[in-house]
Amino acid sequence: MQGNTDCCFRSGNDWFRYRVGAIIISGEYALFAYGGEDYFYSVGGGVHIGEYSENAVLRETMEETGLELEIERPLCIVENFFIGMDGSIKGLDCHTLEFYYLMKPAEKVEINVKSITGDGVSEKMCWLPISRLEEYDIRPKIAVRLAMEPPERFEIFVNEQREIIQTATNEDAMAVSKRLIEKNRKAYSKLK
Repeated sequence: MQGNTDCCFRSGNDWFRYRVGAIIISGEYALFAYGGEDYFYSVGGGVHIGEYSENAVLRETMEETGLELEIERPLCIVENFFIGMDGSIKGLDCHTLEFYYLMKPAEKVEINVKSITGDGVSEKMCWLPISRLEEYDIRPKIAVRLAMEPPERFEIFVNEQREIIQTATNEDAMAVSKRLIEKNRKAYSKLK
């Protein structure tokens, strides 16, 4: 039986989440979400306990975009490790298991759905030019590759970001973070 509880838990300083991501392309543009975190991420979200990942990606794309999209094919699984930088996961040692799906091509329309993150932050959906995706702070980074060159066959990727953050000094990490935030604010303002 399926409920509305995400497959997500915390144990001490560790946080785990089972998530789906949608790669949505319209011509030369790919759709990404932009929330209060100052970076872009794939449309998608937590899989509910008892829910098939395919159903979750269809539900999440409808909730976040208002578009009834269809799955073209599964792309990959991303095992993602990082240190939470904001919101309810700030400072936590995070591990997400993410199933990505390529959606059938969508019409590039303005999306005005009121989508809210788990931390209560409003999300905006942004069509980003595929040729310029590497200019944006998109997380996890593999999402850039998935949109630019979707793999022909199903693959498994590991995205390890804990060591990068843990080996940098706080000053270095803050400087990098501030540069990325400013870069994304400039990029986002150009989209308006």
